[in-house]
Amino acid sequence: MAPNRLVRDGVQTLVEEQDRFRVAGAVENIAAAAVGIRSGRTDVVLVDTAYHAGITRLLQGRDTASKLKVVALVTGDCPPVKRLREYFAAGLDGIVSSADDITVGLVAVRSGLAPDGWISPTIGAEILRDPPPAPEPPERLLEAITPSEYAVLKLVADGHTDREIAGRLQRSERVVKYHVSNLLSKLHARNRAHVVKLAVRTGLLAIPCPSDQG
Repeated sequence: MAPNRLVRDGVQTLVEEQDRFRVAGAVENIAAAAVGIRSGRTDVVLVDTAYHAGITRLLQGRDTASKLKVVALVTGDCPPVKRLREYFAAGLDGIVSSADDITVGLVAVRSGLAPDGWISPTIGAEILRDPPPAPEPPERLLEAITPSEYAVLKLVADGHTDREIAGRLQRSERVVKYHVSNLLSKLHARNRAHVVKLAVRTGLLAIPCPSDQG
């Protein structure tokens, strides 16, 4: 799905050259894509990142039991890293770039070769070149941690594994791992134990931390 017909036609031609794929349709808006998805004949949906809100709606409206894969397509400038993180936190299965061989990413996602999400080499390089943000002062961390991350943090502090957390919160393990990774990054922690210790020190968690005592 892309707003530009030339892009849609070009992507369709590339994908149809792969024996593993049969293109169900190339559409220009979310409503048309939704009709195709409801037909039950769609395995992978490729959505241009120009449809920022559309990608979010597709991910949020996807049935948790559905095997449908949603892949974002970058045809112009790379979206902000924060936006890409939001996509993956919502369950995006991959992101490909028109600067790469799109079908490589699609094959990886569809065949299960990228269970934690596929990222285009070009996009990955841009993310790595993006300068890291300055460390947040402790008083800002309370605002930086999202409700979903906080729910994961509390269960991490209780000693639960990612699988156990996923079951309790009814989310996928991949989403839980993503939230844990965000917590490690935001708190500048080395590992799960360290993130709990720092969460207590900054006031995110009001629980005793034995390793901090005398």
